[in-house]
Amino acid sequence: MSAEITLHELPASPNNLKVRMALGFKGIEYTRKPLAMGIPFGDRSEIIGLSGQPRTPVLQHGETVIFDSNGIVRYLEANVKREPSLFTTDYAEFGELEAWEQFGRGRFGPSIGALFGMAMADGGTPEGVSQANENFYEVTGELEERLEDRDFLVCGRTTNADLAVASLANLATLTDEAAKQSPLLEFFKQHLHLGARRERTRAWIERHVALDA
Repeated sequence: MSAEITLHELPASPNNLKVRMALGFKGIEYTRKPLAMGIPFGDRSEIIGLSGQPRTPVLQHGETVIFDSNGIVRYLEANVKREPSLFTTDYAEFGELEAWEQFGRGRFGPSIGALFGMAMADGGTPEGVSQANENFYEVTGELEERLEDRDFLVCGRTTNADLAVASLANLATLTDEAAKQSPLLEFFKQHLHLGARRERTRAWIERHVALDA
């Protein structure tokens, strides 16, 4: 790897966390460039100029620019550093890995999206917060069951499946220090909880979030 890597990011975002976890896991050196947040949703002009779209993360590797967190992780795997691998060469396992990637966004999306909307509006209602937590708790039950006899979601080792799901589930296990990064994370720390009987899930989240060094 010769060209410098820059990660244009919104540090509090789970998708940005996922990419930082991947970079940490692979031991890839990079420079962080946080989005300027002086206006609502931040000044995205540089992001748009680089990638033609407004969302983070955006990774710049020399003259190459990539957006979308899963796209970035795949780019790192194929073009920057393959080992240690976050994917698999087994065709069936790869399909299972992709299913867990989709699980994160598809199953956690309603709960996290609802709370995000409340945070950006009026803080929501106790009933709305309670419903989001009930839905979240149900989904993490599937994680707890999956992790009953294993330490990773697929392949017997860390893959992008773990990063994709743990980066979202982490919103329910934020430390005081992590929550100080933004008012949005403070809101999630106060209003989203992993709940009881989720010991394996909590340990799995903490182990993978620690990759974000």
